[in-house]
Amino acid sequence: AKRLSEIFRLTKQIEQATVASPISEWLLPHMHLAKHKAGDVLFKKGDKAHEMLYVASGRLKLQEIGHYIEAGQLIGEIGIFSTKKVRTMTVICDTDCELYKMTDEMIYHLYYQNPKLGFFFMRLIVERLLSDVERRAKETKADK
Repeated sequence: AKRLSEIFRLTKQIEQATVASPISEWLLPHMHLAKHKAGDVLFKKGDKAHEMLYVASGRLKLQEIGHYIEAGQLIGEIGIFSTKKVRTMTVICDTDCELYKMTDEMIYHLYYQNPKLGFFFMRLIVERLLSDVERRAKETKADK
């Protein structure tokens, strides 16, 4: 009965783990601040993925698609959780930036402490992938 109660409690907590979950509570206390200048290349498509970034201030550009990552957003999680652990895009600082960084090792460690974090990342990655599918569908439609 106790274990069943724990499962129900965890299930409710997991349902509440959305993209709007408190990054400041789950991740920022374990991240390290780094400052970058406009034009700095953070990583290139195909690079080994070993850290995730939170944009505290400034704006990043996904070079291949001309998309921007604004303050308050995470980036780099797809590469960390992929089987090949490589970057899917080149990311450049569009402006001066303050970025919080976390290694893949720390993310895995936090996941084991807080299983809700796994659902948070799963939803974030699925949202990004669906956005990519939608963007490509629009590009294909425009090319016809």
